[in-house]
Amino acid sequence: MNNDVLTEILLHLPVQSLLRFRAVCRSSADVIDSSYFRELHTHNNRSDDTVCLEVSLSNDGILVQHNTKSLISSNSEGLGLTSCESYSRVLLYGSVKGLISISLGRHFCSQLSVPIVICNPFLGELKLLPLITTPSCTLSLQSVAIGFDRDYKVVQLSLCKMHNCLHAYVYSRSTDSWRELAFDNDLSLVSPIKSRCENGHFAHWKMSRMVGRDITLKILSLDMNNEVFKTIMLSEDEFDYFDSPIFAKDEHLFWRFDFPHSQPHKLVRIYESRCEGSELSWNYMTSVEVPCSGFGIIPRWRTSFVVIEHEQRAVAFVYDYRAHKFVCKLPMGSLIAYKGSFVSL
Repeated sequence: MNNDVLTEILLHLPVQSLLRFRAVCRSSADVIDSSYFRELHTHNNRSDDTVCLEVSLSNDGILVQHNTKSLISSNSEGLGLTSCESYSRVLLYGSVKGLISISLGRHFCSQLSVPIVICNPFLGELKLLPLITTPSCTLSLQSVAIGFDRDYKVVQLSLCKMHNCLHAYVYSRSTDSWRELAFDNDLSLVSPIKSRCENGHFAHWKMSRMVGRDITLKILSLDMNNEVFKTIMLSEDEFDYFDSPIFAKDEHLFWRFDFPHSQPHKLVRIYESRCEGSELSWNYMTSVEVPCSGFGIIPRWRTSFVVIEHEQRAVAFVYDYRAHKFVCKLPMGSLIAYKGSFVSL
């Protein structure tokens, strides 16, 4: 078979299948292992296959599994962890171009002595990022985002306890170091906004700002290509839905999930807003019944799901955005929808 035809066929396959397909014949392995094909597949992945990965933390370190099969199993000594028990759970960010960013603790860590971990599960690669050193500041409370330009980037928002303000840092793979970004540090971090944007060009956070006695809520958006922040004003009625999870369906389209406050009422109202300019206004889409019974599992055939975390209930709800229904609820922070890539660390 002509190599051009073979390449075109292989571009439609997910990474997990390609890694198995390498064993079929020498010509297939040569194409798949070539830097040209892997770069082409990374930037033009035509597969729609998404799988569910489970990431857990134990005394042995970080474990990444797919259908109970171990993809990455690190040890606490190699990660520089002295006591895994002191961290309540792993926090997952991504996946972007097949990469997952992992930090340990709650949404806010009490200190930054534990490194951020980047991994590519299907390639079995894991990397610890260097710690941020700031002689003039005492940093704590981190929130992480992973993005992609010509290569992967990691952004960290941290609170300086000494000056009571936020700082933003971006990690560069070429220098293997962090540098500070220009940032409106009068904002206070509320929570990161998870995303289904697999190209990773934007990262978002829900923020607040205090002016006198008035509080305004905003979305902080980072353009990963240009490394420029912008703020998007949320509507005034957002205070009534302060705890509602916001999810980025794509780079400029947001969903808001208003979960019921009373248990007998089981419908979640879902709103949508497309960002045009510097303000968001929400449009009602639909109401969906939420599963209130015990924890379940995601059926293996599902590929169109997102994991919506509900901090107040300390659980995560799995939403099938094609079927417009919730599939199940799960322990928070342990699962991530994942689409592989050949991006190496």
